[in-house]
Amino acid sequence: MENEFLFKKLSNQYQNIPASFVRSILNVAGKKELISFAGGLPNPDLFPVDELSESAKIVMNRSGRDILQYAGSLGYYPLRQWIANRYSSKYNMDITPEMVVITNGSQQVIDIMAKLFIDKGDGVILEKPSYLGAIQALSAYQPNFCEVDLGKDGADMVGIESFFLNGDVKMMYAVPNAQNPSGISYSLEKRQDLALLLKKYNQFLLEDDPYNEICFEGEFPVPVKKLAPDHVAWTGSFSKMVAPGLRNGWVILPPELVPHFDKAKQSTDLNPNNLTQYVLHHFLTHYDLDAHLKKVQMKYADQCCFMQEMLSKYLPEEITFIQPSGGMFLWLTLPEGICSKELVNRTMERGVIFVPGNSFYVNREKSNHIRLNFSNANFQDIEKGIKVIGEELQKELKQITVSCS
Repeated sequence: MENEFLFKKLSNQYQNIPASFVRSILNVAGKKELISFAGGLPNPDLFPVDELSESAKIVMNRSGRDILQYAGSLGYYPLRQWIANRYSSKYNMDITPEMVVITNGSQQVIDIMAKLFIDKGDGVILEKPSYLGAIQALSAYQPNFCEVDLGKDGADMVGIESFFLNGDVKMMYAVPNAQNPSGISYSLEKRQDLALLLKKYNQFLLEDDPYNEICFEGEFPVPVKKLAPDHVAWTGSFSKMVAPGLRNGWVILPPELVPHFDKAKQSTDLNPNNLTQYVLHHFLTHYDLDAHLKKVQMKYADQCCFMQEMLSKYLPEEITFIQPSGGMFLWLTLPEGICSKELVNRTMERGVIFVPGNSFYVNREKSNHIRLNFSNANFQDIEKGIKVIGEELQKELKQITVSCS
């Protein structure tokens, strides 16, 4: 192989990072006409293109030379202040701008927190299943993953306490609202229990909350950050609220952790994107964000409901799925004996892709689960795609029946 010497020099840290099925499948999707339920993509029809365009013109005309210069690593202060004010008001929390750091999406937060906390072999608690991007980011630091099962109202607290008691745990990572991939949201009781455990054992949680503003009815319960503020780094993103191309995320940290996070962050990016921060802040302060979010919530709820109707119409009755209260995904459980990774190879031949469940487990174990994204598909494609998946599942079930008879 040409330049084989380069591959021999790749670090063990790099080689420990699992490949992303989602990223590779999106590369394929970009080359073919496919119905994709794979990527966690927001609905582009809801992007506020005209408003952001106008905001970009205004801030560039007003402060273009300053905006295009290097900037502080913590982020644009007025944007940090807006975040602090919004969530202090929403949850009756005491958040100051100095506790807020702007990042290149919430994905960067996971990497920086891992850089701060994890040495090789340290324990990291993950939900089972867990967000693929977190598994990737954390794996580079070669931790010992400790997986806890998810129930219908959140993670297994007995399992978490057992790891706190018996494992060398440095941190826990969780997505309490519309969890990716399962769609499960933690109950208030589970959040309270987790906060108590964090305080009892002096443990630390990275609370990833990208779907906080996408609840279909009412609001999600309060974040764990409110219940155990000194034991939680709470991160969110404008990718789902406004548009992912902005690459603006945020993290709210315990005050004493901010300089350490900032130091680690400086070695990664010097400073977050200054232009998009100014544009985003102008948009947030000159347009009605809550009216925009209401449109997003209603549209996603409609898409989610329609996909569930199509699942009930076209899929065998043996298939079950979780009904999410927000977010962008449905999590399906197939009958035992059906491998979702093999299933996607067949549906892909017919122009339909999704993410097989093994992508969301640390050891990539064979899985009979699939994750479907409903936010980036129109009703026609949803029906057509689910019908294809249903037909392929029927074939699988017939083969299983024949082999067992």
